[in-house]
Formats: sequence, C-alpha cells, structure tokens
Amino acid sequence: SDLFDRLGFELTDFHNSTSECSTSNGRSKTVGEDGTDDELKGLINFVRGQDYFDYNGNCNITEFWDHVMGDIYHSQLIEIGPPDGNTDFTNNNEEAYYRSLKNYQFFKTKHANRKNIIYAGSNSGVLHAIDAKTGLEEWAFVPPFIAGKFPTIINEDLDGATEGIVEGEPAGGSNAIFGVDGSPVVHDVWIKGLSIDGTPETEENWHTILFIPYGRGGAGFSVLDVTYPIIGDEGPLHMFSVYNDFVNNKVYVM
Repeated sequence: SDLFDRLGFELTDFHNSTSECSTSNGRSKTVGEDGTDDELKGLINFVRGQDYFDYNGNCNITEFWDHVMGDIYHSQLIEIGPPDGNTDFTNNNEEAYYRSLKNYQFFKTKHANRKNIIYAGSNSGVLHAIDAKTGLEEWAFVPPFIAGKFPTIINEDLDGATEGIVEGEPAGGSNAIFGVDGSPVVHDVWIKGLSIDGTPETEENWHTILFIPYGRGGAGFSVLDVTYPIIGDEGPLHMFSVYNDFVNNKVYVM
C-alpha cells in the first residue's frame, strides 16, 4: 500500500456487500468486504493465480485458475546456465582478455553445474524463473515499482459485466496491464556486489547479473544477482530497482 501511495495509484472497492458476489444477491461463496482491505490482499492473490475477480462466474474467489501465468507478450525468453564467457583473446582490448586477467576460468569451474533457468516477464507483473529441464517454476519476482501499479488492474465496472462458465450467471473481470514487459538481459560482471547472504562485498568478484527492463510496463528496470539462481528454498538476490515517475517528476531507487 505504501508503493501505491508513492506512485499515486488508489485502490477501488471491487467486492463489497452490494457487489455481484455478495450475500445480498444470494450467490456469494466468499463474501467481499466493504472497503479496500480485501482488494489489497486480493490483488496479491490474483497475481499468484487466484480468481479474485471471478472470471468464471461462480463467485468462488479463492480458487485457482487452470493456467495461472499472465501473458508473456514483448518479453523474450532467456536461458541462463553455467557461465560460458570466452577467455580466448587476440588483443588486450577484448573482454576475453579482461576475463582472463580476473580469473574468470575459476568462476566458470565453480559454477559449471549451475542449473539452467529460463527467465521471462509476464503482464501479470511477474518475472518467472522456470527450470529449463522440468518446465516447473522455481520462483517468481514482482518488481516493487510494478507492484505499485497493481491498483490499475481493478475495474469495478466489470463486476458482473461478463459471461462466465456457469450458465446464466454473470462474471467479473479486470483491466489488462503491461507488467514486466521487457526482455531480460544477462552478463557476467566483475564488481563489488552482494555476497550470498545479501551483505555488500568488500572485494570485487564475478557475478551473473540479470537486468530486467519493464518495457511498456513502465520507465524502469530491476537488477537481480542470479549467480546462485536458487538460494535454499528462495530465489536470488534483488540488488536494486529504478523507476522514472515522469508524471510526478521523480526518480525512485529501491
């Protein structure tokens, strides 16, 4: 909610005591609350795959869709596996020469068994990380400044305005948005970055950095350190995000 306020987006009340899926209409399986507290939680659940806006018209807003991923539109897929930068050079102006000076070969050997992960941004506001071998999602990342625009998904005029899968019963809907709409870019870089526990490093090391532009989702980007694409049962490290709020003439860094 702090992000909503900062970027100037306000929640609207979709489910309430008089909406389509309310007890006043005799249909509700999950009663919506008056006010926007339920919408705040509902947006999070919607992005995670719950039918909060009742697309199928059965008024069960806690069930999951059969397909929970948002559309991948302009974002191109990128696969990252073990480091594969070249260290063979013919002159000292080449990046391969710099890699050889900084012992990149040790970095390649250390991460030679790194799992291959496919990354892609979707317009539900999520960067997806998918195991290239199994096709299963390992984790997902919602950039903070994309999360800040989630209130624009809500359109109370769509409550009961569409046709669901339940015959004769009206259904709801939501606004389509551009979320993580840009194509991720990867590079191995020699920097003082973050150690695996997230603390700043005091010395330079090799890191695999994933740059995530938002594309039509907004004038900004996020940077993740995916040297270790999975840390325990969590995803990698968020380094920073930048967003140009040209409406309010501010640049935010998180």
